[in-house]
Amino acid sequence: MGVYAQTDITIECQDKKIAKEVVKKIKKESKKNENDLNWEYDNLDADEKYVYLSKSSGRIQNLEYQCEQLWKAIKNINGVIEMNCPFLAEANGKYFNNEN
Repeated sequence: MGVYAQTDITIECQDKKIAKEVVKKIKKESKKNENDLNWEYDNLDADEKYVYLSKSSGRIQNLEYQCEQLWKAIKNINGVIEMNCPFLAEANGKYFNNEN
């Protein structure tokens, strides 16, 4: 049984031209690997120098792998500065009270 996780990825680029190139590369890789669930994403968008997209998985380890594969695909584009993937993971949590 896996732990569900999701992330809103931010990719920092040198400028808008590089951000558009990153979006193009992500779309190309997704189309090339259309039967590979690792290349599914939501909300792909870019602005002046950032690219944004969302990913999720029923297993946190798979989401880590997906992010690694995305980084491998874009890291060599001249002008890509960094990629940030903060994870939000499902957890049971704890409950406490002062009643007997």
